Amino acid sequence: MPRPPAARSLVLDAAEQRLLNYGPSGLVLDAVAADAGVSKGGLLYHFPSKEALTEGLTQRMLEGFDACQDKLAQADEEESGAYTRAYLRSTVTPRGEAADDSARLMAGLLACMGGNSARLDAVRARFSRWQARLEETDGVDPVAATIVRLAADGLWLSSLLGLPGLTKKHAAAVLTRLEDLTRAE
Repeated sequence: MPRPPAARSLVLDAAEQRLLNYGPSGLVLDAVAADAGVSKGGLLYHFPSKEALTEGLTQRMLEGFDACQDKLAQADEEESGAYTRAYLRSTVTPRGEAADDSARLMAGLLACMGGNSARLDAVRARFSRWQARLEETDGVDPVAATIVRLAADGLWLSSLLGLPGLTKKHAAAVLTRLEDLTRAE
C-alpha cells in the first residue's frame, strides 16, 4: 500500500492551491492548515512563519522547474542544445504562454515577499545556475542560448502580467525560430 503524502508536502500543496485560487490574501496559515488536513501546530512545525512557507513554496517551484528541464533534456534525441530547448519548452507552451501555473504562482509569491529583494536570492541564484549551464555546457552558441532564455522568460513574464499573448500562428513562428537557435550551425 502506498504511503500517504508527508505533512510537509500536504501543506505545500494546500498553500500553492490557496495562492493560485485566492492570491496572496489567501495564504492564511489557519486556512492552509485546514486545507492540508493538519493542525496549525503541524504546519508551524514545518514552516514556523508565513515567510518560511513562502520560501518553501519558492524552493519547491524552483526544484520542480529543474526536474522538468532535466527530464526534457534527457529525452531530447539531440544532445547539443538540449538544455536550451528544455528551458524553452519548460517555460512556455507552443502557443507562447506559460507552460504551467508557475507564472501565477510566482506572481503570488512575489506579492507575499513584498519589497524585500533579499528574499529573491534563491531565485537569482537558480537563474544564475541555469544561465551558466546554457552558456558553458549546452554545446550551442552561448549568445544564442541566452537569447532563447531571455525570450522564454519574456513570454513567461507576459503571461505573469496578463499582457496580450501571441496569435497561434505568430507563437508557432516565434517558437520555431527560438528552437532553430538551439541547434548548432
